[in-house]
Amino acid sequence: MLGLMSVSFAREPRTDPLRAGADRASEAALRELPEALVIVFDSDLCFIRTAGQALERLGDPDNCREGKPLAEALPSDLWRTIEPLLRSALAGETRSREIWTPAQQHCVMVDVGPLALGPEGTGGREHDLAGGIAVVLDITARRQAELLTPRPQSEFEEHIERLERAPTGTGLLDSDGRWLLVNRALCDITGYTADELIGKRFDGIVHPDDAGNDSEQRRRLLAGEISAFRADKRYFDAAGETVSAIMSMSLIRERDGTPLYYIAQLQDISERKRLEENLRGLGDHDPLTGLRNRRLFGHDLKLQVARSRRYGEVAGLMLIDVDAFRSVNEHHGERAGDEALEAIARALTRRLRETDLAARLGADQFAVLLPHIDEEGLAVVAEGLARVVAACAIDVGDDVLHPSASIGFTIVDEHTDNAEDALLRADRAMRAERRTRTPAPS
Repeated sequence: MLGLMSVSFAREPRTDPLRAGADRASEAALRELPEALVIVFDSDLCFIRTAGQALERLGDPDNCREGKPLAEALPSDLWRTIEPLLRSALAGETRSREIWTPAQQHCVMVDVGPLALGPEGTGGREHDLAGGIAVVLDITARRQAELLTPRPQSEFEEHIERLERAPTGTGLLDSDGRWLLVNRALCDITGYTADELIGKRFDGIVHPDDAGNDSEQRRRLLAGEISAFRADKRYFDAAGETVSAIMSMSLIRERDGTPLYYIAQLQDISERKRLEENLRGLGDHDPLTGLRNRRLFGHDLKLQVARSRRYGEVAGLMLIDVDAFRSVNEHHGERAGDEALEAIARALTRRLRETDLAARLGADQFAVLLPHIDEEGLAVVAEGLARVVAACAIDVGDDVLHPSASIGFTIVDEHTDNAEDALLRADRAMRAERRTRTPAPS
C-alpha cells in the first residue's frame, strides 16, 4: 500500500495552484498504484479531483464532481467510517484503515494524508494545509481468498489438542483474564461446561483469599522476567464446593514480544490437601478425644493473652481434673478409663459455645478457653460443666460409673502477664475447689 506522507508542491505562477497540486498528487499516487481510486479533497471535505478506478463500487460517480461534498457521493454507513480519517488528514496526520463496505460486499484499504502547498524547497507547513488526499484500494478478492484458505492450526490449538486427553485442565485466557479456549479436563475439574467457562473471568471462580496471591508473579511474567510460574489456588466449582489446585501460568507472545494470551493449567490437589489437613490434625489434637492437645492449646492461650493485653479483651480459662481417675484404671482397666475420658470430652463439647476451645492437657486433665466472658459468667459455666460430667455414665460390667471433676477457673485480661501465669492461677483455683469437696467414690 502507498505510504502517504504530507504531499507538498511548490506554488506555480498560475491562477489555481490548488488544482495543479491536486493533479500532481493524483498522478503520483496512480503511478505507484494504477488500480487505486485517488480522491483529492479540500478543507471542507469537498471533491477537488478524482482519478483512477471508478466509484461505482463505493458510491455515486455523478456526485463526484468538483466542489461536491464527499458525504453526498458515499453511502452513509461508509461515510461515517471514512470521515474521521479524512479529518485527521486535515489535521496533518497520515492514517490507514481496512474497511468493509455495507453488506460486506467489498473490502477496501483507505490511506489518507494531508495535501499541503508551500513555498518551493520548503515543503508544506501546518498553516499551508489546503486539503487531503485519499487512496482507496479494493482488496476484496484478496480478503475473500484468505477467508476461503484453510487456516493453519494455531500453536495454542495444537497445544490444546495434545493435552485434550491429559488429566491436566488447560485453558487459554485473554489479557483481561477471560477464558477463550478450554479443554475437557478443565471442564471436568471445575464442573463447568465449555460454554459456561468461555467469556468468564478466571478470577470469577477463584476463592477471594487467593485471587491476588500471584500478582507479583504475574507482573514478572508480563515483564518477561520469568517464563512461567506456579501458585496454589482455591476455586469454587460449579456446585459451589471449594477445590484446591496448583495453577501453572505461561504467556504466548507475538514475535516482537507483545503479550497475546495466557495459558493456564489446573491440577486438582484437593485430596492431597485433605490428607495434609488430617496429618496436621493428628499433630494438633488428642487422638483419643479429638480435642486440642497441650501444644495447640498453649498456642491459643498465648494468642488470647496477647489480645487481652493489647486490646483489653476479657476471657476465661478453666482447668478440669477428673477425680480418682487412677483408681478407675486400676479397678476397671484402661478401656474403662478411655471410655470415661471420651464421654467427658463429648459432654464438654456439647455444653460449650462454638467459640470456646476445649483441650486435653494430660491423662486426666482438661482445659477450656472461653473468649468474651466475665467472672460471673465463668462461674455459671463451671457449675454447668460439673453437672454434665457427673451425668456421664460408663458401663463396667455389672456396674455403672459416674465420674466427677474438680474445676478451677480464672480471668484472662489486660493484667495477665503471660499464659503460664494464667494456667498457674487456674490450677490453684482447681486445687482449692477440690479441697472444699469430697471426691465421689469410684
